[in-house]
Amino acid sequence: MRVSNTTMRNNVMRNIQLSLREMNEAQRKLASGRLVNQPSDNPIVAARLLNLNVALTESAQFQTNVRDGVAWLNMTDTTLGTVGEALHRAKELTLAGANSTLPPDVRAYNSREVDQLMRHVISLANASFDGDRTLFGGTHHGSRPFPSSEGPGGVVVDVPTAGAGVGRINYEILRGSELQVNVEGDSLFRTGAGNVFGALEMARNALAATPTANIQDAIAALDQALGNVLDARATVGARQNRLAMTEMRYQEEQSTLTELKSKLGDVDMAEAIMNFNVREHVYQAALGAAARVMQPTLLDFLR
Repeated sequence: MRVSNTTMRNNVMRNIQLSLREMNEAQRKLASGRLVNQPSDNPIVAARLLNLNVALTESAQFQTNVRDGVAWLNMTDTTLGTVGEALHRAKELTLAGANSTLPPDVRAYNSREVDQLMRHVISLANASFDGDRTLFGGTHHGSRPFPSSEGPGGVVVDVPTAGAGVGRINYEILRGSELQVNVEGDSLFRTGAGNVFGALEMARNALAATPTANIQDAIAALDQALGNVLDARATVGARQNRLAMTEMRYQEEQSTLTELKSKLGDVDMAEAIMNFNVREHVYQAALGAAARVMQPTLLDFLR
């Protein structure tokens, strides 16, 4: 079969282009460090990598929610612990005031200290989480959820803005699963049975009054308020445990997904270097062969 110079030249050029394209592909993988640089490289792997990226992004967002929730609950637990300490101190002062032999001036001093404890608890109840939201303000934003003013016997908690201290704040920690991170302060501090403000106010007023007929009622109210604070801390603790387990799960998930993504999409550098060297040698060999095949001309035969 006769092979023309044109056919030979076309075949040589096609082989050179093929070798060049393969060398370029090997170089691109080596430079990018990725096996798939565009969907057409491997549509199936590209689709799996896209799904893995979506899963990693979603997992990272949920992990952010979990960490934010952990921070909120940790601050809530610490604050409630301080509220509990204030109630314990108020109870000590009130129990001392129940002693009929206690001098009136000492009882009056105890009343003033309870008033200071109440002021401290009011500031804790208005504690801010991130500058905008308050720990116990519920879904209320802006002003302090528990405003106060001066009364004849000491500090008085005013009627708050409607909606202050109520409302659940939920974080989505799993797809379709939410967790409440806040403690609704209105019931705990102001309106519920055995509320903290009411118990402290009762103790302060009982210590300031003569005779001290209401001191036992004040002690009972403080006990109930302490119980409510402990119940709230127990609820917070249970939520903290759940978030700790959820965060651990996301850390493991992130590690697994990242490893799988690396196995699917990352280049084995040693193999990539070797493959590039092979392609480069093939290309150089193709150029050398082309030079020898296409070199002869009529003048070469006439010499």
